[in-house]
Amino acid sequence: MVKLFSAAALLLAMTFASTAFADPLQVTVTYDEKAQNKIEKTYGVREKAVIQDMVERSLRESLNHRVARVEVVIHDLTANRPTFKELGDKPGLSMQSFGIGGADVSGKAFDAAGNQIGQASYDWTGDILWADTAWIWSDTDRTLSAFARKLAQAVPG
Repeated sequence: MVKLFSAAALLLAMTFASTAFADPLQVTVTYDEKAQNKIEKTYGVREKAVIQDMVERSLRESLNHRVARVEVVIHDLTANRPTFKELGDKPGLSMQSFGIGGADVSGKAFDAAGNQIGQASYDWTGDILWADTAWIWSDTDRTLSAFARKLAQAVPG
């Protein structure tokens, strides 16, 4: 019984320690004036959390612990489907409404010493042929993934 408890405690401690230090990547996402106005007036501020998650996921998948910090600037973004705020602001809209989405984004990567080691930008707009199968931020998510891959190529190593 003591061995089982000790093994379980050790496993729990190892799991906690590995998740606490698994990914030191710091990601800062800012919006230029145009994108900030679009978020506030059209899409709703709550969408920033969704965008942040997409940026972080894309960067973590592409950079594989090769950088310590990334600063991302969203210059423009367009949703494929109406956001919660848009549905509330315009009663005629529905989640069946769709359009072309995309984003214009740039960013810089830094090492642990704070030296800039890479930069990239990416601007892409989707195709109406695929927009009807999209979720709210599909084309923006594709843009962010392509941006993250481009930034990863710009980082040495």
